[in-house]
Amino acid sequence: MKTYINPEYSRLSNFINSIPEIFIQQGETIYDARNTIKIFREQGLLINIKSFKRPIFINRFAYKYIRKSKAERSFLNALEVLRRGIGTPSPIAYIETSRNGLLCESYYVSIHEPVDGTMKEIYKQSEDQSKDLIQAFTLFTAEIHQKGIFHKDYPPGNILYKKTGNEYRFYLVDLNRMSFKRPNILDSCKSFRRLRASSNTLNLIGEEYSKVREYDEKSCQKLIHMYNHRFWKKHLVRHPESRYEFQ
Repeated sequence: MKTYINPEYSRLSNFINSIPEIFIQQGETIYDARNTIKIFREQGLLINIKSFKRPIFINRFAYKYIRKSKAERSFLNALEVLRRGIGTPSPIAYIETSRNGLLCESYYVSIHEPVDGTMKEIYKQSEDQSKDLIQAFTLFTAEIHQKGIFHKDYPPGNILYKKTGNEYRFYLVDLNRMSFKRPNILDSCKSFRRLRASSNTLNLIGEEYSKVREYDEKSCQKLIHMYNHRFWKKHLVRHPESRYEFQ
C-alpha cells in the first residue's frame, strides 16, 4: 500500500491507513455510480473519501509504473489549486493499493466541505432566479482561467458554492483531469459546453466572460453557443432519457 498524508493532517495517520479495510463496511455513502464517495467522522472532522473505480488492466499497469493515479493527481492538483487562490476542499491524503504488481484500489481523501449547492441548482430555477448565480459562476470561471487553471471535466456538478448574503464562493471538485495553463479562447468557451442553458443565458455568459478575458463579445458568444449545441446534440443522441432531467 502506498499512502501520502498531508503533513497538516498527520494526526489522522492511523485512520487513513485503515481506509482500505473499513471503506466498504463503514461511512455514509453520498454518491455511488462509477466511483463511490463516502463521508466519515474522525477526530471532530468531516472527511470525504472518494474510491475510484478499479481501472482496466492496461491502466492498472500504467498507473502503477508510468502515470500518476487519479487519486494522486486529485491530491496534487488540489494543492496547486489552493496555492493559486481558488477554493477546493482541503486535501488530506491519497492511498493506492496494489496486487500482483498492478494498481488495485485508489482513494482520495479530503475535508468534506458543506455547501449550499452545485451549479446544477440552475436547473431548478427560472432564468431570472438563476441570473445572479450564473453571473457569479461566469466570473469565477474567468478567474480560474486567468490564474492558469484549466479544468478538463467541468460539468455543473463539479462546481460547488456557498452563498453569504449576495456573495457566492465557489469550490472545484473532481480534480484528476486538469492542466495548469491559461486557456485560449477556444478552450475557454468550450468550458461552458456542459451547462444546459437557454440562448439568453449563454449570451449572458459570453458577455460577462469576454469582459474579463478581453475577448470580442460576439466571437465569445458564438463559440459558446457552438460548443454547447454540439455537446448536447451528441449527448441527447446517446442518452435520450436525460432530456427529461431539464424539463
